[in-house]
Amino acid sequence: MNARFRRTPWALLTLALACATPQQTSAPTASAPPSPAPTAETPRPPTFRLGTHVKPTGYQVELTVDPDQETFDGVVEIALTLSESTRQVWLHGNGLKVKEATLTAGGQSQPARAVTEGDSFIGFLLERPVGPGTATLRVAYQGTASAKETTGLFRQKDGDTWYAVTQFQPDDARRAIPCFDEPGFKVPWQLTLRVPQNQQAFSNTPVASEETGPDGWKTVRFRPTPPLPSEVIAFAVGPFETVDAAPAGEKRTPVRIVVPKGRKAEAAYAAQNTPPLVGLLEEYFGIPYPYEKLDVLAIPKPVLFAAMENPGLITFQMPLLLARPEQDTLQRQRSFARVQAHELAHQWFGNLVTLAWWDDTWLNESFADWLSLKIVGQWQPSWNMDAQRERKRAQAMTTDRLVTTRRIHQPVESESDILTAFDGDITYSKGNAVLAMFEAWVGPERFREGVRAHMHEHALGNATATDFFQSLSKAAGTDMSAALTTFLDQPGVPLVTVGLQCAAGTTPKLTLAQRRFLPVGSRGESTAEQTWQVPVCVRYGTGKQEARACTLLTGKTGELVLTGATGCPDWVHPNADARGYYHAKLEGDLLARLMRGGGKQLTLLERLGLLSDAQALMASNALPVDEALGVVTGLLPTDDRDLLTGALNMVGSVRRDLIPEPLRPKYAAFVRRTFGDKVRALGLRPRPGEDEDTRLLRPTAVKAVADLGRDEALQAQSLELTRKWLEDRRAISPEMMEVVLRLGARKGDAALHQRLLAEARKARDPAERSALLSALGSFQDPALVRTSLGLLLSDDFSSLDVIISMTGELMNEEAPREMLYTYLKDHYDALTDRLPHEVRGAMPVLGVAFCDPAHRQDLEAFFKERTVRYPGGAKYLAQTLERVDLCIAQREALQPGLTRFLSRP
Repeated sequence: MNARFRRTPWALLTLALACATPQQTSAPTASAPPSPAPTAETPRPPTFRLGTHVKPTGYQVELTVDPDQETFDGVVEIALTLSESTRQVWLHGNGLKVKEATLTAGGQSQPARAVTEGDSFIGFLLERPVGPGTATLRVAYQGTASAKETTGLFRQKDGDTWYAVTQFQPDDARRAIPCFDEPGFKVPWQLTLRVPQNQQAFSNTPVASEETGPDGWKTVRFRPTPPLPSEVIAFAVGPFETVDAAPAGEKRTPVRIVVPKGRKAEAAYAAQNTPPLVGLLEEYFGIPYPYEKLDVLAIPKPVLFAAMENPGLITFQMPLLLARPEQDTLQRQRSFARVQAHELAHQWFGNLVTLAWWDDTWLNESFADWLSLKIVGQWQPSWNMDAQRERKRAQAMTTDRLVTTRRIHQPVESESDILTAFDGDITYSKGNAVLAMFEAWVGPERFREGVRAHMHEHALGNATATDFFQSLSKAAGTDMSAALTTFLDQPGVPLVTVGLQCAAGTTPKLTLAQRRFLPVGSRGESTAEQTWQVPVCVRYGTGKQEARACTLLTGKTGELVLTGATGCPDWVHPNADARGYYHAKLEGDLLARLMRGGGKQLTLLERLGLLSDAQALMASNALPVDEALGVVTGLLPTDDRDLLTGALNMVGSVRRDLIPEPLRPKYAAFVRRTFGDKVRALGLRPRPGEDEDTRLLRPTAVKAVADLGRDEALQAQSLELTRKWLEDRRAISPEMMEVVLRLGARKGDAALHQRLLAEARKARDPAERSALLSALGSFQDPALVRTSLGLLLSDDFSSLDVIISMTGELMNEEAPREMLYTYLKDHYDALTDRLPHEVRGAMPVLGVAFCDPAHRQDLEAFFKERTVRYPGGAKYLAQTLERVDLCIAQREALQPGLTRFLSRP
């Protein structure tokens, strides 16, 4: 059990609580003994989950918030139902100071004594028992709006102006309001905000009334919400401005972009492109947008989430939502659209129908992730969202190969479990890929019928994954639960081995076998024989004839008869359109057959899947590294941006640490030889009339060739452009700003470092400030690295901002990496004290780039006792250590193949 839920020794407390007056049968006499003294009621706090004998039916909340002030005041009235008699009511509360509490039942009011348990619970102890029946608990309290944290009600500055914003997901509503802070408690809320008269206030619903008093404060009352869980209640206060967008959807819902003062011009793209996404989602669900309004609000400074799906008040990281038109980039626009579609999908799947408990977080997030790609793909077909889905699938499998990975459907039994339930690679990307696989298996129309049935049946309520599976199975006409749960309830990636048998006089068939995929050096041998129910679909061809065949592989072995084959296939692709969540290994000469002619018979997604499989099989030493890299060269040359990006990622998976020192120049030469012509043709500056794919490819390709290929010419050109940019921002295109500044800093001197630091200190544009901090992390001179590291504790920047922007660059090279690690150890307490609570457990990740036993041992020794203080810390340390172990093993295993490959003429 997590430390924050351990019981306090309540028996040591003595509470003077009055009991009900005993019933008298006759008048007392002078000689009668006094009435018994009230007995002390011993607090009985929950250990993790609140009970169900006391439930809320509605909230009325009034908060007094001034963004300039660190504290706020609140009054909450909670309507309750009690299924049994009790003298204790327990709520969630964290960091709240109760001033007064009263419980009213049956027309009678009594004081409630507040007691706290750890930093999660507030108990209210009563003089007289209440219930069963209804009651109202009124609590007046005070809380803190932190300028360091990014959860609960927190404050941030844009320039010299303070703003107050909330982030309650998953369990931080308790930092702002005493409440039943679990998703199963879904009831109406009514909020009232008292704010300075020069401030604006926003919440989930439209304003019902607004009054300004003689004291200079304004009272803003919002309309009641429909039933909602606490985690999506939201509000914001500050001198915000609004930009009206076109009404959206069937009900012509009003849409606004809410921005910090002076930033209205930066909201144009978001305002123009939010309403069409709402309309497409309405069409998919068959239900109009469920809420009265849609405000999309920019949070001024970096936070630990891209956006949050609060109904009626979606919140966004400002750099993702806003951009000056002259500095906007295609990458930001496309990222905004995907995230916005994700958050909008939650308005139905998550808000209208809510998970019953956090163990189904995966379903909320993976569904929204999956649907966002589908909807954006319908809206902008040229963006090729299927390629983005394949990239996310490959990314998920890279994490899912770890023994320390979590399963998708993980029991939630502690606060750490709640936080790790939001694992990006597993909860979001793996869940997305699994849903896509089963959608392809049963067909998109039937899958959507199941989604719509689920939404209609559970609207305004809670539902479980089991409920969802039942709806899907009914629509599909077959039970999907058994196959789905094999991917949800166990971790790991299936490895499906495929062989081809073509005997004279018989129909060709594929032999199939499955086991858990494990990279070389893995300690997961005991789970290797794990099996799934895997939908396996293949494409194959003979001459000009092509066909498709599918089966459900339920055992360790199976077969797939190719009934449509007119002869022995010339080629077989083992994962049609890369829809299956598995790695595939081709036996015999099947890979060589597939690569004939550069794989031109394959779809783009199949070629991307082939690269993903080659990278994985190389990591497990099942495919020699020279053959794996041969897959890359076999699919090139190409002008397709997605395929080139996939090839660069594959080549980049061979880290410098894996390559013997004498061979590193040869590997760099291989990268330049393979991709250099393309990068030289792209150049560092855009050309008039070039298409969007070219603009999107340029930063990826230039950075890869400069980093992996050690291209001195690119670094020199970048240094020249960086110096020009300091005098004229038009010298570098917005898409290339971050890449060029980082590459330019590699060869930069102290004067350049000083100039970039000065620009970073005064930068108001978040994207520019992030690019400058990344550049400051790219210098190689040890003295300049030390100066950059000092920014982690500088008052000029938030430590979170510096970590997000700068440390990735420091980890890329061996000497700066060592200096970063030493600095982290030397200043650990001071640094963690400046970081949000939920970041502190992730600090071991800063050692993930090491690849030697000495650092592995030191990482474990340093972090083992420190990480247990913070939620999720043990998981982050375990995965970091496993990744270092795998790197050490792969360095030895890959050396022979690398030597062969790089020794070729």
